[in-house]
Amino acid sequence: MNSVVQQKCDLVIKNREQVGKAFLLEGSIIKVLAGIAYAEKDMTADVDKIKECQKLLKKKQGFFSEMRGNNEIIVSTKMSLSDDPEKFIEDLITVYGKLQKGKIFGSAHRVLAALTICEADKVSEADEIIEKANEILKGMNKKHRFLTSDEDTAFAVLLAMCHKSVDEILTELENSFQILKKNFTLNDNAVYSLSQILTIYDGASEEKCEKVMNIYDCFEKAGHKYGKGYELASLGSFLELSMNKDELVSEIIETADYLKENKGFGALDMNNKMRLMIAGMIVSNVMSKDDNIAQTSVIGGALSMIIAQEAAMVAAIIATSTVASVSN
Repeated sequence: MNSVVQQKCDLVIKNREQVGKAFLLEGSIIKVLAGIAYAEKDMTADVDKIKECQKLLKKKQGFFSEMRGNNEIIVSTKMSLSDDPEKFIEDLITVYGKLQKGKIFGSAHRVLAALTICEADKVSEADEIIEKANEILKGMNKKHRFLTSDEDTAFAVLLAMCHKSVDEILTELENSFQILKKNFTLNDNAVYSLSQILTIYDGASEEKCEKVMNIYDCFEKAGHKYGKGYELASLGSFLELSMNKDELVSEIIETADYLKENKGFGALDMNNKMRLMIAGMIVSNVMSKDDNIAQTSVIGGALSMIIAQEAAMVAAIIATSTVASVSN
């Protein structure tokens, strides 16, 4: 196991423990994501600052706001990592309002999209990004009505921030989807998400799809099947890493095994597929910095966090539904 990756793991583990003690009632995956957000910046979690930002968030947004609930700790963590938390939340509210224009109901997924724009320091370009993202979503919906939903908003924003035109994006997205879906029967939604991620990067669809499939197959050969659900899209974050696929997969598996032995990462907190994805986030973060690939570092970190946050929201909804069912 790479020594730098191990150091990063230890920081993530330490951060998760600190966040866990401060926010006992939060979901396990949310605590891990807060720990990763700090670790990605090589920082120890500042739970006092997160709590201060949580209070500020509650002052700015009511109880039923989509920035509260399942998103509350994530938003508070991102605020705490900014130079000016109050400006960050004001910007987030503004960008979210732009994404909400014309919509009746709020959306946790649009909160993630707004966070993506704010973290990329593109608030001044929000109008253009959102307009382009809406055109992308419109084109996606026209082609695949039953595959396109509110969950695609954050990925559409990432696509809108790349240099390609809307037509180029939609054409390449469809090419990648048609290539990949042959390999994943009954997983069209996850395949479509992965296709969106591949489209963010430069290169021919065929080559990118082949590389991703080689990595996926490598996991399977190593006896660790990569998730075909929300996790599948995270394979795209490995696309531009310079590591040999066998070395990359081996490193991720070793990292997942290392994490499993620690509180917050065991079988009671997450399944093997989620753990592999978390391990992949950590390895990708370390290796993209080593490769000095700015685009991979920014996009890879953003998309991995989006995918993990959406997974955490799904887990929280399931947990809430289970509790309600038991109560009844």
